[in-house]
Order: sequence, then C-alpha cells, then structure tokens
Amino acid sequence: MTIIEKSSKRKANAIRYCVEHGEYSPGYASDRLEELHDNGKVLDVDYEPLAEWLDSLMNAEDIEEMPVEE
Repeated sequence: MTIIEKSSKRKANAIRYCVEHGEYSPGYASDRLEELHDNGKVLDVDYEPLAEWLDSLMNAEDIEEMPVEE
C-alpha cells in the first residue's frame, strides 16, 4: 500500500469516526469528503463506499423528519 493510499484511507476513516461519534453531521461530512476527493486527498476506492453510507444516513434523516399525514 502506498503512502497516498494509506493517507486516503486514514482520512476516510476519520470522517466515518466523526459521524459515528456525533462530531460531524452526515451533510457536513459529505461536503468535507467531496472537497477532499476533488482535491485528490481521498481516492475513489475510499470515497465511493463512504459517500454511499453518508447518503443513506442523510436519506434516513429525511425520512424521520417527514411529517406524518393524519
């Protein structure tokens, strides 16, 4: 594993950790991940699964916030 690959994995793991422990909201983490990916700091192999996970969390939050029709 190259230094770039290790660095990418560490950054992705740090973002996941921050979301899991409530330090980052999924929306903020998604924006931060996108920025790192655009700058080449997070590789596609680490970006794609984390982006999908964050999207699923944001979708789950949207469902919880939807008003219930009576």
